[in-house]
Amino acid sequence: MLEQLLHSSGFLYEIGGSYYFLGKWICKRCADTDASDCVVMYHMCRASGELPEASLYFEKIRAYSDFALEIPYNPAKIRKDMEQLLDSLSESEQKNLEQQFLYFQEDSQK
Repeated sequence: MLEQLLHSSGFLYEIGGSYYFLGKWICKRCADTDASDCVVMYHMCRASGELPEASLYFEKIRAYSDFALEIPYNPAKIRKDMEQLLDSLSESEQKNLEQQFLYFQEDSQK
């Protein structure tokens, strides 16, 4: 999962009730409720088959992820932080993250 995330664009994932921007340029906890609300709406719309609305929220999440980037870019720190985060996940949290990542991949190709 680490390498997959490190080779993907940033996106916002829910992990254990908290939200994290994860991707090749970012590993950062999200404190922005507007961004985390978009994640909830994205998953609700996706689950209910409201694909145009899910697509809108997907694009908003991508934009929030881009705005959350920190300068200067530090790939070693991002890798270390992401390794620590992934190592701390329970089995169910890891499976949930993997499912969210699959959704991200599917929707990225549209």
